[in-house]
Amino acid sequence: MAFLVLLESLAPAERAVFLLREVFGYDYSEIAGITGKTEAACRQTFTRARRRIDEGRPRFETSRAEGDELTALFLAAADGGDMTSLLERLAPDVLFYGDSGGLGEATFIAPLYGREHVARLIRMQVRRTLQLGASLSAAWVNGQPGVLAHDTDGGLIAVIAFDVLDSQIQAIRVVANPEKLGHIGPISRTWHLRWSEQGEEN
Repeated sequence: MAFLVLLESLAPAERAVFLLREVFGYDYSEIAGITGKTEAACRQTFTRARRRIDEGRPRFETSRAEGDELTALFLAAADGGDMTSLLERLAPDVLFYGDSGGLGEATFIAPLYGREHVARLIRMQVRRTLQLGASLSAAWVNGQPGVLAHDTDGGLIAVIAFDVLDSQIQAIRVVANPEKLGHIGPISRTWHLRWSEQGEEN
């Protein structure tokens, strides 16, 4: 999700060349034929896009101990505990990104911004998820601390990842889109079916 946000910062031509080269592995002559640009122009465009992506990518690094501590604070708060300790570890300008593929309430047109807003969302959404029978467990996601949500049958509902910098959570990313979770483990069929049915009723 963070990578997709960075791609949005590129101009359309830069994004096209970058994806064709970096993701799909086309050589520059093929990219030139697709885009109508010269091969030299495609090389320059890719170099420029690569530089902008690298400059915009935060260097999130955290120790295992610190990551485990932050995850424990999140799980304690989600389970009805005191939010104060977690609130103190949220960056003042923390961002919350949600992607459920249009199912349920975890899809946001724009990221949620700010410590108080994000904390309030955690109280509402995560606790409601637990009330509906989900369980949360600590995990490491792409080298960062995070949480996995499973249903009572062990099916995966969502992945929550924390971007941590300077001992604070800079962003919380929740992916509940079943199309993006299949490579991690068995998906919760009943959970996502429930949200689909609710969406149809609405």
